[in-house]
Amino acid sequence: MRARALFVGALVAGRLAASGPDLCRGLRIVDVSREAAIDVRHDPGAAGEKHMPETMGSGVAWIDYDGDGWLDLYFVQSGPFPPDGSAASANRLLRNRGDGRFEDVTAASASGDRGYGQGVLVVDFDGDGASDLYLANFGRDVLLRNRATGSFEDATSAAGLDVGGWSSSVCAADFDADGWLDLYVARYLEYDPAAPLYCGDPLAGDRRYCDPTMFSGAPDALLRNRSGAGFEDVTRAAGLAEARGRGMGVVCVDLDADERPDVYVANDLDGNFLFRNAGDGRFEDISLVSGAAVSREGKPQAGMGVVAADFVGDGRPHLAVTNFDVEMNALYRNLGSGLFEDESAVSGFGPPSFNLLGFGIVAADFNRDGHLDAFVANGHIFERPFRENVDYAQPDLLLLGVGRGRFVAAACGTAIAARLVGRGLAGGDFDNDGALDLAVANNGGPLQLLHTEGVTGDWLGVGLRGRGGNREAIGARVELTSADRRRSRWVLAGDSYQSSSERRLLFALPEPGPASLEIAWPSGKRQRIVAPATNRYLTVAEPAER
Repeated sequence: MRARALFVGALVAGRLAASGPDLCRGLRIVDVSREAAIDVRHDPGAAGEKHMPETMGSGVAWIDYDGDGWLDLYFVQSGPFPPDGSAASANRLLRNRGDGRFEDVTAASASGDRGYGQGVLVVDFDGDGASDLYLANFGRDVLLRNRATGSFEDATSAAGLDVGGWSSSVCAADFDADGWLDLYVARYLEYDPAAPLYCGDPLAGDRRYCDPTMFSGAPDALLRNRSGAGFEDVTRAAGLAEARGRGMGVVCVDLDADERPDVYVANDLDGNFLFRNAGDGRFEDISLVSGAAVSREGKPQAGMGVVAADFVGDGRPHLAVTNFDVEMNALYRNLGSGLFEDESAVSGFGPPSFNLLGFGIVAADFNRDGHLDAFVANGHIFERPFRENVDYAQPDLLLLGVGRGRFVAAACGTAIAARLVGRGLAGGDFDNDGALDLAVANNGGPLQLLHTEGVTGDWLGVGLRGRGGNREAIGARVELTSADRRRSRWVLAGDSYQSSSERRLLFALPEPGPASLEIAWPSGKRQRIVAPATNRYLTVAEPAER
């Protein structure tokens, strides 16, 4: 029965991929890294001892660090392992010149942290209107405060941060409704580089990377924002001290419509976590009862990246998780009241990933047909995978939504077929043309800039400017109504895998007629905008009164 299920899964995946190109609607995803003068490579620091952190790659983030209206790129470097703090491990900041090209401003901006980098979160933690950087490292995490002068300063100690070990992905939300953004840090393994295990065949001298199950999961961390003055660790007080699930990706979003942000963590070989925000400073673990912790068969999977988006069109955030090969990527449909159903197979979302290992994931309407799509960065962790028909370097995956939560794989553009070892992935419209572009961090490979071209039709971009400590309006919900269709988006800080996408929201307008926007601000205020101008970005400021 198991063999038949695998065969059917592979067959369905092939049929879906073959039927995809007709749905591209002119969409082409093209690698423009060379034209953009981007020449950056990731260094895992491998030196032959097969340390586990070398397999994890790193993240990438979109940040307008200088406030000029053009998105810049922040790339997380790893470097020698064990970490030595050398120049080879310095992260890179690439400034968008506004002419399609980028320039390296790492030194001038003082943003080149030299920790063994894993993830990055862009977030304005002190509410001064300038986006800061939280760097998740193997070792000491670092907080770089944007001085709004074109440079950063290390505010780790001043902010009271003391997070060490092995951090992976980070998300931000106002968990306690005090107007300031708190942080949830997903952490991976308890790993000691001074005492590495030998995995493989020592007699033949065939050393391989170990399986993650040979190590204990590291505890996650919840950091409360002290009104912009720094953070305090409230993990235990929040009831999260036992959260040890080999965390990889994390997203903070209100999943049960109670106007309080919850936490969902993609765990590697452990059940995924779903922590419901109880509203009293504590979280309730509803992972297993929610239906979003394991597969439909009740088995934990090797979760990597995660995204929350309304793939179905019912106004709820559904959860998509990238997994190991054979397991298929997962789509958990939000049924309401904290309950989910695994629709990975029946939706067409999972089968095309059968022979792939997914990491970063971004949701967007790439072909502007009114349905959300998903782009996945793929690459194995083993240089010599154990299964046939599975490679170390792999093509990326584009899943086009066709309505009602159904998907078809398609090869729209030349970039998708390139075989690399994909890890971090972030979406951002770097040329402000209304089409979401992608930055891909590849393990031991190049930083890629993928440009979305050829799409036609009207669009609307929305950027929110909040008040108080939450200037980026993290947690806001924006609903666009046009003709007889409604589309919902959420302003989130942190998702995918170890990466940070831009905050502006993009809507396609495939049908003619007037449209209106409904904005639910994190403060509880409501705002309606009738007939907004299209084919441009609209900046909306939070009203002073409800």
